[in-house]
Amino acid sequence: MKLADLEAYLQEYLALARFSDEAVNGLQVEGRPEVKRLALAVSACREVFLKAASAGADAILVHHGLFWKGEGPLPLRGPLGRRIRILFEKDLSLLAYHLPLDAHPEVGNNAVAARDLGLVELEPFAVYHGTPIGFRGRFPEPVPRADFVARLETYYGHRAFVEPAGPDPISTVAVCSGGAAREARDAAAAGLDAYVTGEAGEPEVFLAREAGLTFAALGHHATERVGVRALGRHLASLFGLDTVFLDVDNQA
Repeated sequence: MKLADLEAYLQEYLALARFSDEAVNGLQVEGRPEVKRLALAVSACREVFLKAASAGADAILVHHGLFWKGEGPLPLRGPLGRRIRILFEKDLSLLAYHLPLDAHPEVGNNAVAARDLGLVELEPFAVYHGTPIGFRGRFPEPVPRADFVARLETYYGHRAFVEPAGPDPISTVAVCSGGAAREARDAAAAGLDAYVTGEAGEPEVFLAREAGLTFAALGHHATERVGVRALGRHLASLFGLDTVFLDVDNQA
């Protein structure tokens, strides 16, 4: 499909206009005008760009792009310059979607994970810059805490950091991927049993302990593989694009 058509579809499907985001969402670097093979990854980096080129991709779609608002014009030197040079030399496009890919109810990091983990009666959770980006729900039957943690580690493929202060077994859970430790406050205020995110925050560990909330952090990267994979499946099914997920992990 044409790159311009892909960009236009994603702008509407991911509802970019709803979000006040630090990220520059959409097409960040323009390459060849047609896309047959789309590479997907969590973060824009040199290794992802080289692997995409080796895989014969025409474009790359990531959750964390190269450009963020408020940075101003950046000198294209050092690591950023070397990354950009690969894109230009290989004629690769770069698309990036940050909060819209966290919050999306069908392919977002949090809705997909909540459903896959077995939660039902999902509701938006964690308002950030005016828009909910997470989801909360409940298990049809309470789940023992040990089983819950094992389920998280299996699903995300990452060891969990856990503050096990909430009820056991667990019934109600909120999920908000990435660096959303602060949103544990929302989970505690809502009286939920557990909160799942990517990174552990030092203040939030004490908050969880004192509020009676089980806090689980499964890694920023690991919790945000979910959305780009789901979006890749959606685009492959809808448009017949050949997609490949590049799992360049940094353990963070």
